[in-house]
Amino acid sequence: MIFGIAGRYVGRSVLIWVVLVALLLLGLYTLIEGIREARDMTGDYGPLAMLAYMAQTTPSRLYDIFPFAALIGVMLGLGGLAATNELVALRAAGFDRGQILASVLGVIMLCLLVLFLLGESMIPGLEARASAQRDQLRSGQVHLGKFGALWLRDGDKILRIGYSAWADDDQPEFGDVLVYRLASNMQPELLMHADGATHDGSAWRLRGVTRRGVFETPDWERRGRVELDSTLSYDLFASAVSKPRMLAIVDLLGMIRLLDANDLDTGPYRQALWNRVFYPLNVIAMILIALPFAFRGGRQGGRGLSIFAGLSLGLMFFVISRLIRGSAMLWPGPLWLLMILPALFFGTIGLLLLRRL
Repeated sequence: MIFGIAGRYVGRSVLIWVVLVALLLLGLYTLIEGIREARDMTGDYGPLAMLAYMAQTTPSRLYDIFPFAALIGVMLGLGGLAATNELVALRAAGFDRGQILASVLGVIMLCLLVLFLLGESMIPGLEARASAQRDQLRSGQVHLGKFGALWLRDGDKILRIGYSAWADDDQPEFGDVLVYRLASNMQPELLMHADGATHDGSAWRLRGVTRRGVFETPDWERRGRVELDSTLSYDLFASAVSKPRMLAIVDLLGMIRLLDANDLDTGPYRQALWNRVFYPLNVIAMILIALPFAFRGGRQGGRGLSIFAGLSLGLMFFVISRLIRGSAMLWPGPLWLLMILPALFFGTIGLLLLRRL
């Protein structure tokens, strides 16, 4: 019975600190984003619309800052227990370090489960809808359709884009594109369909084009490649294309299959897939590498220095893993192996240090 009570006590202490730190970091992150958004209030995009955008994108910011909130919250939670000698008392009562570690990881895994459900259900839709609504209010030229199709108004043309993807050169690639050319009376006079398209900032470059007049003839004419002048800026429509990192796992798998079928590069989406799959493991590795310093603080004194050392080591893991992910496309071996290596390496070191205490 004592072990169940002690485990809940440790878990509750850590959870309170994780939630407090998450709220603090989320507030700071939201404030910074709000200042940046306030600089771009144009057209119908005013203060109320900006607040609506910030509210819809709050879950994605929580997803981004949670690894830091978990790291800092665990260090402060256990550091507080160590400073008051409560960890010593728990261990004297038979609640060993392994059970303390299990209580901490149990709380973190519960938080990760909630974030996983948000990331697979709520966050992608909110992020895409918020970006499309913001750009629609700013320019009146972007609209996200009911089933995910992107509609663009470009001079005398209206485009419906079936799917959009990011290529490895950080350029958007479009597929299943319908182009309606409008006459002076705003009636459609020409219809074109392109298998694929890109935008270079001043023109659309369409591939696999078929076209026909709306009222002249029902027969389709094969054109191959067509270039159309554009009045859209790159930033306008690029912001409406969902970044791979925020897509759900199911959507990432679907995009990979779609890009493979069209002989397009799947690298950014495969990398985003493994980032999403290994997200929990990376969070746990950050905590494991820092935990030995939290346990050490209460026994040897210097609690502040121990917490600082643990946080520094956890942040070092984050920086190194980001650097490795940045060069992932140059890795000749399996991508999943490179993505999991930092977590395995630092997590193993953390466990070894815990055993030596």
